[in-house]
Amino acid sequence: MTTLSAAPTLPRAFWLYWAGVSLTALGDAIVYVALPYLALAAGGGLKGAGAVGLVVLAGSLPRFLGPVLGGLADRLAPRGLLALSAGIRGLAVLAVGLWGQFGTLPLAALLALAFVNGLLSTLAYTAGSALVPRVVAPEALARANSLSSGALMGAPLLGYGLGGGLIHAAGAAGALLVSVPLVLALCAAALALPHLPAAQEGSRPRPLADLREGLGVIRSSPLLLALLGMSFALNLAMNVMNTRAPLQMALHGRGAADYAVFEMLISGGVLLGIVLVTPLTARWSLDALIGAGRWVLLAGALGFIFVPIPAWWAGAAVFGLGLGLLEVAATTRSQQLTGLEVRGRVIGALMGVNAVALSLGAGLAALPLPTPGLMLGLALLLLALMPLWPLALRRPQGQRLSASSSASAKASSSSSHG
Repeated sequence: MTTLSAAPTLPRAFWLYWAGVSLTALGDAIVYVALPYLALAAGGGLKGAGAVGLVVLAGSLPRFLGPVLGGLADRLAPRGLLALSAGIRGLAVLAVGLWGQFGTLPLAALLALAFVNGLLSTLAYTAGSALVPRVVAPEALARANSLSSGALMGAPLLGYGLGGGLIHAAGAAGALLVSVPLVLALCAAALALPHLPAAQEGSRPRPLADLREGLGVIRSSPLLLALLGMSFALNLAMNVMNTRAPLQMALHGRGAADYAVFEMLISGGVLLGIVLVTPLTARWSLDALIGAGRWVLLAGALGFIFVPIPAWWAGAAVFGLGLGLLEVAATTRSQQLTGLEVRGRVIGALMGVNAVALSLGAGLAALPLPTPGLMLGLALLLLALMPLWPLALRRPQGQRLSASSSASAKASSSSSHG
């Protein structure tokens, strides 16, 4: 019989970080909702959907810079990095909001804001993912990641509705101004954190070398390599699903009304999965939880191969549940598998590879292929990758991997074969 121990306590430093992340995620959601409306009214030659598409693209491009930002997260003190990133974001949102209140915003200003906000959000996420394992005890890491993921995914649900109401009441520029103190909350929280030195001091960021080191650590760990493969396929499938879902609802359902239900179900499933991680890890290992989460994801993906809208709704709820389980379990496991001095680069490398998957997913969804056949192909891809995780678990696992230990292992291997 399994004995349930008391939930591990979390330190004040974590709760400060969590409060800042929660409020900033709320502000980010308002910015996310306001930018498309500002783009529709922006001055310049490009109008309508083209302007909105460019703004969305500008906010997505920084994901490709994940390896560079991960190198910064490893080499700079986390308190200053988080405070600076949130402070610059808040000032940028304030400047664009004031410009929109007193004049006509050019599209270039919105593109700059979307890119800067996306860049600094990615940097803050990378720095925060590397910070959390440093301020909480190992036995509390899964719970801390569950709370952090819940804040990052739960706060926007409130923020989207709040943003819509603010745009209706005060206009899109006014909504940006309201979001400024929320965006700055992470800056205030970071300044109250205890001082922690950089994970790797005394070296300069080297973008290509950082990417090679991050990918080298992943290649050296069977579990990290399996997580990378699953994450790539998942992000590919998600962007295809996100692109085809509105079309499916318009062709076979009530359009926006059915799509709103779809998004609510997938978001609710994600939050439920995140909440379940902490009690489930009292009985199951993280490795077992990741193994189960893959099958939940596959079951949800199978719902998207059917035409009726209720099948898509059921698939959304189940897919979201699996996504929430894997979000926390895989993040915690990857933090456990990497050394302190290279953790940011590994997270950055994972984000860069996932950005490629998201781009490929968008391109694949744009092809003139029937949705049921396309979703069946993605479900088969997820099924084909199922053996990766149990195979990785059966392979010998070493200690936490760092850039230096990985390089030393390669050097030893080279000398022994020489």
